[in-house]
Amino acid sequence: MIGFGDVREGGFSALDVALAESFAAVWPDADEDALVLAALASWAVGLGHSCFSAELLAGREAQDAFGNDARIARAIDRMREGALSKAPFLGPPEAGLPLVHAHGLLWLRRYWRYEREIDASLHARAGARLADLDPAAVRAVLDRLLPPDDPGETDWQRVAAVIGLRSLLTVICGGPGTGKTFTVLRMLALLQHFAASPLRIALAAPTGKAAQRLSESMRAGLSTLPLSDAERESLPSEAMTVHRLLGFRPQSVQPARDASRPLDLDVLVVDECSMVDLPLMAKLLRALKPQTRLILLGDPDQLPAVENGAVLATLAACNPDNAFADDVRAWIAASAGAQVPGTARASAIARTVVHLERPRRFGGESGIARLVRAVRSADSHRVFEALAAGGDVHWSEHPLRSDSAAALAHLRGAHAGLLDARSPEQALAALARYRVLCALREGPNGVAGLNAIIAEALHGARGANPHHPGRPILITSNDAALGLFNGDVGVMFSERDGAPVRAWFMRSDGSAHAFAPAQLPPHESAYAMTVHKAQGSEFETVELVLPPAAHVLLTRAWLYTAVSRARSRLVLHATRESLAAALAGESRRINGLSFD
Repeated sequence: MIGFGDVREGGFSALDVALAESFAAVWPDADEDALVLAALASWAVGLGHSCFSAELLAGREAQDAFGNDARIARAIDRMREGALSKAPFLGPPEAGLPLVHAHGLLWLRRYWRYEREIDASLHARAGARLADLDPAAVRAVLDRLLPPDDPGETDWQRVAAVIGLRSLLTVICGGPGTGKTFTVLRMLALLQHFAASPLRIALAAPTGKAAQRLSESMRAGLSTLPLSDAERESLPSEAMTVHRLLGFRPQSVQPARDASRPLDLDVLVVDECSMVDLPLMAKLLRALKPQTRLILLGDPDQLPAVENGAVLATLAACNPDNAFADDVRAWIAASAGAQVPGTARASAIARTVVHLERPRRFGGESGIARLVRAVRSADSHRVFEALAAGGDVHWSEHPLRSDSAAALAHLRGAHAGLLDARSPEQALAALARYRVLCALREGPNGVAGLNAIIAEALHGARGANPHHPGRPILITSNDAALGLFNGDVGVMFSERDGAPVRAWFMRSDGSAHAFAPAQLPPHESAYAMTVHKAQGSEFETVELVLPPAAHVLLTRAWLYTAVSRARSRLVLHATRESLAAALAGESRRINGLSFD
């Protein structure tokens, strides 16, 4: 019988055991192997998967946690054989039971239902038949908005723009600096140009910081588009969080917007979709009218959502080679003037997926660009070559310290813009230029230890005061009434000597807004942040701190996300051992989505 004695680090949690024991209380005659499977289904969800697969037990951490637990092996074997006759809470999807078993996978019913909703909604959008446009007319407008670049190379931005005219679903994937928002802005201009009436368009992202960055990118892009004033005004420039878009209420997991009260939109763009978890994606799709176009942007190689699921990565895997069916290839050739690879097998969703391949943010031969490509391909030889080459990447095997004059000078120099700021706007701008990122929350190489080290180095004893001027802060809980959301970064600042210290945050229009410290929702110092919290952000300089030895959080996706936060300079504190562990670490999420 599953019991609380089975709770162990890396293995079953108290929640997993409590679920099994609640089933046993409701169904006293339940098969013990079925109870073990219930705990395994909950355990998989706790790891970020949407369902349980036996392959999860092949990982080193699971083997260390469960060892040679004969109960687990027996339960899985009996599930495969369909021999669980006394499992009143487990059965096929049509049985309507709390645990769903199909195709060798095991779901908690809630997650099975989320997946089926997402699957059905995206397939319906991808398969919708739209009115045909004149490819010559499309090409004429596209040539004005996005002129052809290198005639000897496929311009995937132009391909993505015209793909978006053919379907109610478009998925644009790409690494850092490949121009995802640049492309979607031109796609929106195309859609607006060929629409019979002005389109209602909304922009959204999963975090406040990502929404702010999307707004900034759209405003900058609009200023350079060759459009009339009326055309420019018809396109959106302000993004909001997905939670705000859906009208989530405090302390509620259900939003105001759903199928009974859908969003009144013709087009919705969602950026940074790698951070959108399975439940949130299901709730977003419920709130869209069947005819609403959905455009998803993101980098499938980045860290998946903190919660369950990896919807973007599963979508991206439908068309990893940018190969299209013959009818789509003909449309691309006629409307964008591009020749793309063909495939005999292309699902409806695969026809909507485009990968942007050429980085445009930093030079393709910069040290950061070479390192990002090497990490993405898991090529350890090229990774260490890029680290040793120097230039805009500086690698040290020593931790970030403040115990010497040189170390103190380094930290103070890195934060000079923050220390010398004469206005809250200057302080906030300095925060956007430099940040320390790490993997862990606790310990000397984690957020807590590094924040304490840096605060003392910059401010001495004053650094222990949570309201000292110059302290960067990170909001950790949403407060819609104040307009502050999880992930927002601000700074404590006093406008003049003797004036009270206020917490300042940048508004979407570029102005700074102040709050009294007592007003703030839960927050913490932000001299250092975890890479998870920094996802969706960019900084001119990133100082990246890894723990000295292998850690379960160090994966290739984590390292890729971390190094790609830097625009101009990367300072890396990592041992060879920890880097090798990160490159070898996998962060794949198991799910039952069937987009092929």
